[in-house]
Amino acid sequence: MGEQESDSTTGGKYCYASAMRQKPVSSSAPAVETRTRVRYAETDQMGIAHHANYIVWFELGRTDLCRATGVTYRSIEELGFLLVVAEVRCRYRIPFRYDDDVLIRTSVADAASRSMTFRYEVLDGSGTQLHATGESVHLWLSALSRKPVVADRDVMAAFAPLLRKE
Repeated sequence: MGEQESDSTTGGKYCYASAMRQKPVSSSAPAVETRTRVRYAETDQMGIAHHANYIVWFELGRTDLCRATGVTYRSIEELGFLLVVAEVRCRYRIPFRYDDDVLIRTSVADAASRSMTFRYEVLDGSGTQLHATGESVHLWLSALSRKPVVADRDVMAAFAPLLRKE
């Protein structure tokens, strides 16, 4: 299914991106899937995954989505651009517990000349039970000036196949 990715946070054992899926749970946009597992350090005293971890899982998904396009965050930075977070939202539905399998589906909701919006669905390992949904808005900045710029044309072309079809 997906290519195994090496990741220091999961030891490469559970975090991997799959080929683009055509039918995420609640949207018509192609998505990339990432898997991880709730680690003990990510839980509170009740054994429930702390809410802040969902934002970290969003980043895992977004990073894998970029990698699936052939444009990594590193290559974006090497081109002199930064894609910075301007806004993040998360709707929590069902908590995860220690050692649960987590499936993150990430899609591109919008790609404008100076910003991008990503959507996330966080599901159980089987992909049948929705635990959370979210969205993050990112701005393109110059790595040198830290001011908004128009995104690189080739980078945006790489994201085009993932754009939401409405």
